[in-house]
Amino acid sequence: GKIHKSYERLQYQTLVPCNCETCKDSQTPHVYFLDTLYKRLNAGRYQIECENSYQIVDVPRLIDDVKPLSVGTDGQINLEIAQLQSQLEQERDESLKHRLRDSNQKEVFISYTWRDEQSKPLVAKIEQAFQAKGIKIIRDTNAIGYKERFKEFMQRLSRGTCVILVISDQYLKSENCMYELVEIAKDKEFYKRIFPIILADANIFKAIERIKYVKYWEEQIKELDKAIKEVSADNLQGIREDIDQYREIRNTIAKLTDLLRDMNT
Repeated sequence: GKIHKSYERLQYQTLVPCNCETCKDSQTPHVYFLDTLYKRLNAGRYQIECENSYQIVDVPRLIDDVKPLSVGTDGQINLEIAQLQSQLEQERDESLKHRLRDSNQKEVFISYTWRDEQSKPLVAKIEQAFQAKGIKIIRDTNAIGYKERFKEFMQRLSRGTCVILVISDQYLKSENCMYELVEIAKDKEFYKRIFPIILADANIFKAIERIKYVKYWEEQIKELDKAIKEVSADNLQGIREDIDQYREIRNTIAKLTDLLRDMNT
């Protein structure tokens, strides 16, 4: 979409799964960047060590075995991750180098829900790929005190941090995740650094499906509002803030899911 113009100059970078004895039948093999393998080959370095098994692997054979990794909903690495790697690499080289003064500031924040079994292995694979490039990955596991840590993250975001959103059905129904998404989306300057991955169970590509998420949050508001009426005002510390947050999610989720849909078409 027009909001995320950086996708117009998107380039792909191929990832090559390791073919050592440990990795060849693994669901989560170690991966190499194809351009890195060619550089080693041109430099006369015909072998490379697998970081999972520490076995020595033949570089020419890896190149011969190149197979694009398929898109899946089971958390396995896919072409969309390669897409993210390529674009974030370009963003780092062209834009973030002017903002990030030292290597410790080269970081990517991943917003996802740990409750979703599809998201966790995908996030682990993304983390492995970026760490291989020397880019720090910041995860938020929605633990106690996450809002305070998220406020600190928002300050880092203004200095150039990129955000990967792993959007699943559970993400769109998570109070913590939707708090993050709503806050990130408040400043349009941040849109150019948002890179969403939409999992198959996140039904946001048709209007009728997006409406279901609006209804979900309306039900959450009704349930909480009903419960509030059953207790005295003296016992509602912090609860009022929660229902206000639910209303903000309800009021913005249709717009946000439409934006995410546009960024993935």
